[in-house]
Amino acid sequence: MRYINYLFIIFIIILSVNKTSFAIGKIVDYFLSNQNAWNDTKRITDSTPIKIVVEDGMEGLWLELTDLTNGDEVALVFLETKKAEKMKYEGFCNLNGKLIRGKNRIVSVITRNHGNRKKFHYKFILQRRINNVPAKIYNNGDAVLECEYDGTLPVENDSDLSGINLLEIEVR
Repeated sequence: MRYINYLFIIFIIILSVNKTSFAIGKIVDYFLSNQNAWNDTKRITDSTPIKIVVEDGMEGLWLELTDLTNGDEVALVFLETKKAEKMKYEGFCNLNGKLIRGKNRIVSVITRNHGNRKKFHYKFILQRRINNVPAKIYNNGDAVLECEYDGTLPVENDSDLSGINLLEIEVR
């Protein structure tokens, strides 16, 4: 009887993980498959994307995740190349192969919140790295993608609750 209880608990855990993974994949898939997602998100969240112009091509471009609420996961969705990168820990996301020459639209969104939907934080800084050393930091060192919600602030727009932020990088 005890083993049946253990199997039942394991079965429930597997089902809940599959539903969570399915939901996480859905928000990324939404941005990758729906060509109106960018404009709809701008309209619904009433937000304007940060716009950055990058000279000298894509070589050495990185987004550095400098802050992330412990246990959370954030996804970067690259609309022009139809790629996504999920990050669970602070670190670097190499942009080679994820960007094209011209305008690139990038969406960042919280895809996993560790038990407390009322608190989350992430921050990305755009930089060019040569030999793993920052050679140039864009946007005056300020975050190009950042979302912070601590549950005590009034909600000004829907992006406060979803963790969604938009960024346009023009690569020349």
